Amino acid sequence: MTRNAINDSLWSVSLVLQIGLLALVFLRGLAGRLPSFTVLLVFYPLRAAALFFLSGHMAADDYTAMYRGLAVLGLLLPIIVAAEISLRLWSGLGRVRWGLLLVPVVAWLGAMWLWSILPIKGPLRPDRVEMFGSLLMILLFGFALKARTTGILRKVIGGLATFGIVDLMATAGKGFAAAHRDADTFAGWSYASSGVYLLVVLFWMVALRPDARE
Repeated sequence: MTRNAINDSLWSVSLVLQIGLLALVFLRGLAGRLPSFTVLLVFYPLRAAALFFLSGHMAADDYTAMYRGLAVLGLLLPIIVAAEISLRLWSGLGRVRWGLLLVPVVAWLGAMWLWSILPIKGPLRPDRVEMFGSLLMILLFGFALKARTTGILRKVIGGLATFGIVDLMATAGKGFAAAHRDADTFAGWSYASSGVYLLVVLFWMVALRPDARE
C-alpha cells in the first residue's frame, strides 16, 4: 500500500470515528456537560472535511489563509478546554486548588524548555503553543487524580493527556527526523500521533456515557 493510500485510509477512518463520537455525545445528552470539549469535537472533523474537499477548488492564497486560520483555531481551542476543565476541578481540590494557577506558568516554561532543546534550525520548527497545550492537559490530569475526579471529566482529560504525551513525543521525533531529512521516521511519528488519537476517540466512544458523574 502506498503512503498516499495509507493517508487516505487514515483520514477516512478518522473522519468516520470523529463523526461517530460527536453523534454519540449528542445522542447521549452529553453535549452540555463540557461545552468547550463538544465544540472541539465539532471543530476537528469540520476542519478535516473543509481542508480536504476545498483543496484544489480555491485560489492558492485563499486556501493558505484558511489553512492558517484553522490551524490557529486548532491551537486555541484545546487551551479553552483546559480552562473549563480547570474551573470544574477547582472546587474538588481543597487547598491544593491554588496550584491550578501555576499550571499555565509551568506548562509554558516546560514548552519553552522543550522548544529550546529541539532542532529548531531544521525545516520543521516545533510549535510552542501546541506543546503548551499538550503540557496543560498532562498537568491537569495530575490534578484530576489528586481531586479523585471520576466520570466524564476524568475520562475526557485522561484521553487528552494521553494524546498530549504522544503528541510531545511525536513533535520531538518529527523535529529530529526533519533535521536529519529522515522521511520514514518523520512519517512514522506522524502515524503514531494520528493512531493514538484514533484510539482515544474509540475510548471516548465507549467510556463517555450519560450515567457517569462529572
